[in-house]
Amino acid sequence: MKKISLVITLCLVSFLTGFAQNVQVIRINGGSMSGSSLSNVEKKEIGKAVMEFMYDYRYLKDTTDVTSESTDRMILQVGYGISKFSSYRAMQIDSLLRVSTTEQIEANPDRYIGGETYSIYKNYPTGKFTMTDKIATDWFLVEELIPEQQWTLTDETKEILGYQCKSAKCSFRGREYTAYYTDEIPVADGPWKFGGLPGFIMEVRDADNHYSFTCVGINSKADRAITMQEVSYNKTSRAKFYQTKHRYDTNPLGYLETVSGIKVNVTSNGEKRDDLSKPRELTYDYIERDWKNY
Repeated sequence: MKKISLVITLCLVSFLTGFAQNVQVIRINGGSMSGSSLSNVEKKEIGKAVMEFMYDYRYLKDTTDVTSESTDRMILQVGYGISKFSSYRAMQIDSLLRVSTTEQIEANPDRYIGGETYSIYKNYPTGKFTMTDKIATDWFLVEELIPEQQWTLTDETKEILGYQCKSAKCSFRGREYTAYYTDEIPVADGPWKFGGLPGFIMEVRDADNHYSFTCVGINSKADRAITMQEVSYNKTSRAKFYQTKHRYDTNPLGYLETVSGIKVNVTSNGEKRDDLSKPRELTYDYIERDWKNY
């Protein structure tokens, strides 16, 4: 089936001293949507990274097609008593948007699209996880107690970036995972929400190979601020967040119209595409599968 690839630029308005304001760049690809936005969003510093770890994040957008793999470069910033896991690509786009004009964005919208929108803050506030994410034009914040992961240590080993790593397995929120960790790095942390092992997690993947995180680079002399967007968040539970995300992912145009008040008309080769406003079934499941149980 031929895939749809359309770019829609919404709400392009004035710019001030080189900073684009209120910009929405949205791509529809095969019926799904992705995008970037900037509304002069301020950020607050909540810590300082002393080490940074780069990960290749891979996941299947269609679990029946192994060629549908998508990737993103993620960064784990580790500070004193706090860490943040987010998209390095999104970080780069945010910096680029801040120095681009509306005309530059309109001329090359692909340059401003990409990267996961979520961030995971560990031990912020103390003893809790905070996840922030964006659905369409709305920001969400989910706060939860640090989840306990029951790891079973195994005898399997492998080398990653020159570090000898041991293996461990656990069941977490609907998926079975295998992780590789090293005690040669004095940090008890890992990508996404993973942790709780006697060492640093260099790699983790689920048993179905739908999701994986692999460390590909380490900066042991980092000095970058750990920041959080200062926006008006919709504070919600993890289950309600996934329910809202599912509503958006299965009918993005309908969500934009009913929730965000944005009317979108899509055309392809001069013809209106009404089919994209109809709900669709997802060809994948979220990394946390247990949201359906609540």
